[in-house]
Amino acid sequence: MQGQKVGELDFDAWGVVGDRAHGVLNRESGTILSAKREGRLLEATAEYRSGVLVVTLPTGEEFRQGTHLDDELSSWLGYPVALVIAATFGVPTFESPEDFERDDSHVVTWEGTSGRFVDESALHLLTSSELARLSHERPELTWDVRRFRPNIVVDDAERSLDTSTQRRIQVGEVVIEITKPCSRCVMTTRPQPGGLDRQLDVLRHVSRHHDGNVGTRAAVARPGVVREGDEVRTVEF
Repeated sequence: MQGQKVGELDFDAWGVVGDRAHGVLNRESGTILSAKREGRLLEATAEYRSGVLVVTLPTGEEFRQGTHLDDELSSWLGYPVALVIAATFGVPTFESPEDFERDDSHVVTWEGTSGRFVDESALHLLTSSELARLSHERPELTWDVRRFRPNIVVDDAERSLDTSTQRRIQVGEVVIEITKPCSRCVMTTRPQPGGLDRQLDVLRHVSRHHDGNVGTRAAVARPGVVREGDEVRTVEF
């Protein structure tokens, strides 16, 4: 679903506290839904208000976690689903169309990690210079940060952050270990509320000219708090 922009994030060993802590379980297939498989999820919003999860459907109706929310989600999507908690769920299975240009193509599945409903890594970082470069290369496309769904956006306009060579950085109190480039998928092409149309050329361009990668996968080396405006420093180890 649509994410929530916040001015402060608390990190533990598994990533951002609260991030992907819940998921929508397809009761028929036993898989955890994401907009890779069910693009309509991006029409809804999930956010925390005073520590309580609130889901807003495309109708504007708001629901808190509970049986009533499960019923409303099932009615909206047209098949039985339930909101589940990652901490007690175990290892999730995800689905995605094999061909990002055709939602009716063969479905591929893979297992995520226990504890959080993430595809593979605990964190995803994106830099402003990456978005600026892509926008320069294909200015007719919409390179909105919401297409890429990062946990942290690093403003490196004055000094480029080369995550291909830097292995650890510190953001605020948190030390982050860079693991590998983030390979992109159908999610980047999905339409979203607020003026983001379906643009297959976003992923076509990234695949052809950037080996399919935008952003960086990462892990938490030292937990703590990150606040908007915190300095980003390189860490030697």
